[in-house]
Amino acid sequence: MEVLEHNVTHGIRKGIILYLSDWFTSDKIAAVEEVLSRFLTMTGETFTKKRSGTLDAYPGQNCPSGFRNIRGGWQKIFHREFDGKFEGVLTLSNCDSEHVQTVHCFLALSNCKHWVTASSKIYFQFSRSVPWGDVRDFLIYVNQMLDIQYASAGCEMATNPFCFHPQAIRLLRDMPLVNSYDTEWFFRKYDCAIQCPNLIQVLSQELLSPLSPLPEDGRISALPMEGGKQLIHILDGEALEEPGEEELLERLHTLNTWFRPILFQQEKPMYFKPDAWEIRCQRFH
Repeated sequence: MEVLEHNVTHGIRKGIILYLSDWFTSDKIAAVEEVLSRFLTMTGETFTKKRSGTLDAYPGQNCPSGFRNIRGGWQKIFHREFDGKFEGVLTLSNCDSEHVQTVHCFLALSNCKHWVTASSKIYFQFSRSVPWGDVRDFLIYVNQMLDIQYASAGCEMATNPFCFHPQAIRLLRDMPLVNSYDTEWFFRKYDCAIQCPNLIQVLSQELLSPLSPLPEDGRISALPMEGGKQLIHILDGEALEEPGEEELLERLHTLNTWFRPILFQQEKPMYFKPDAWEIRCQRFH
């Protein structure tokens, strides 16, 4: 997998997407704050930039990225956005014009359940040096704090909002192990379906019910969680070590076959040509 460690515009990170069914109250907002604090403890970093969905200016001539420096700590920004409203959109990051962000969080919290029950999502990006075992423990913790309907963790394409280039997204055509908010996670249509297999996933009872028994070839492991959910992963041992890329692709193919009853085909994003998107959609077939 291409590392892209010294590129200013984009790079590869680990990432987590959480789809939540919670009805947000003051207590639940406090739980989200605790989850963000735990995330920063796991990564050993902090947020230095913010972009608010309601109070900050949209990207423009004076602020092309839409991101502004955090003054007074990220908790102050968090409370300003959600206290008393319990709904909103907020992005916290450490991006700047010379470096791709190494820690990033996008929150879209909503009590509107018109389209899907899991109407809220939290998206994280963080350094690839964070062990997968820590990611597993983080997901177990989040499931104790919030109502996860679906969660997915793997490698992500990070794009620097100070100098975003669509070419970074188009690179994904030839990077089957890497996902992106702009392709896989931007919009989820159905509670009863998921977008794609990934290295670690949390499935609700609703998502588990159409699946056949777990394959016995040892490539897929399951861990029971609170609320009748399962943490599914394709990594090795207690530490959840990554096998080689070829073996990972084989396991993702197996997982894709097992997940077939709950997979849906997402629509082509704007940065892909139709033939490139077709290649992308067939990456685990």
